[in-house]
Amino acid sequence: MKQLRTTKTRLAVCLLVSAGVTGAHAQEERLDRLESQLERLQQDMRDSRDTDFRINGFMSTGYARASNNAGYAGVTEDSDVRSQTLFAVQGTFDLSDQTKATFQLLSRGKPKAEGGDNWETQLEWGYVSHKMNNGLRLRAGKMRTPLFMYSDSLDLGYAQPFARAPNAVYDQVSLSSFTGADVTYNFDVLGQPIRTQVFAGHSENQDLVGGTELRNIAGAVISWTDYTWTVRGVAARAETSIDNLLEGTAAPQLEIEDEDGKFYGLGIEYEQGNIMAVSEITRRDTDGVFPERDGAYATLGYRFDDVMPYVTYAWVETQDDDKRPQGPLAAFNEKREDYSLGVRWDAMPGIALKADWTHSRAFGDTSGGLSGNAESFAQGQGNRFDHTNVYTLKLDAAF
Repeated sequence: MKQLRTTKTRLAVCLLVSAGVTGAHAQEERLDRLESQLERLQQDMRDSRDTDFRINGFMSTGYARASNNAGYAGVTEDSDVRSQTLFAVQGTFDLSDQTKATFQLLSRGKPKAEGGDNWETQLEWGYVSHKMNNGLRLRAGKMRTPLFMYSDSLDLGYAQPFARAPNAVYDQVSLSSFTGADVTYNFDVLGQPIRTQVFAGHSENQDLVGGTELRNIAGAVISWTDYTWTVRGVAARAETSIDNLLEGTAAPQLEIEDEDGKFYGLGIEYEQGNIMAVSEITRRDTDGVFPERDGAYATLGYRFDDVMPYVTYAWVETQDDDKRPQGPLAAFNEKREDYSLGVRWDAMPGIALKADWTHSRAFGDTSGGLSGNAESFAQGQGNRFDHTNVYTLKLDAAF
């Protein structure tokens, strides 16, 4: 009996020892798994730190006032600071060596006439881009509509020579962004770089003249440069719908639905030494009563160290006024010449101060495309203003 108890005791001790060894092995395995997970987490954190994320921004502010209420570029006799001010933040996140995500948030001051909140913040850009091994670059999301020489820097005043992009051209198409996709490809011809871009998508703004929409946008851009001369051409079309049937306003009332709209543009730029010259000519052609409109400008500047005076001549004219011979719709007939004299001072890297005086005249028997005259036409009174002067001071910064 004593021997049996001794045997049982020895068996229990063996089982306890075995369980302890087994538990130790299990604990050791769990520790190994935890160490492995921790190592993977640390590697992920190192990879995250190595991932390139860049953020930058820009802003503009200024003062504008006109000699009357003709409404050139929305400027009247009332001093205007709010609508001259904007602030933007842009970020780029490298998802891989070939794939990037880009966003741009822009907050813009609203004119007093629009009432409501003083500021409007929106996603101006938000897209993913991927560069393929054959050189093609694909983008999808919300992007800038590439109709003009300065389209990509339309809000980045620091990247422009003038205080205000010439209204005769840059007012041709009021929707500056589209949602869709584009493809770009660069190649060389006789050692000269050629860039091509094809884009398609949709654009809409319900706050603009009651509602403006461009559907089935399709277009192409081609540009060439030898780093002194740059030549750029663009052609695009879209199904255009505009509804500015605004109750309680004196503005001319217009509604078009799914009319075929076309846009053509040609730009040329020269930059060598102290001389800078840039010019664009554009045509907007929309079926129906909406005006067929031509516009052009030429700017010449000369740099004296950090100071660059410049002069700009611009003109705009509608080509189908016989569609709107009389009545309120005649307010959409347009003829105008603009003369600008300005100066840009690069006070320090990333900051530019600008001053500009623009004189607009030669409206003929049209509204000149100015809101003050358009209201007079809508009331059957013809032109109220035969000229206007707009004075602008501007501060542009990029950081």
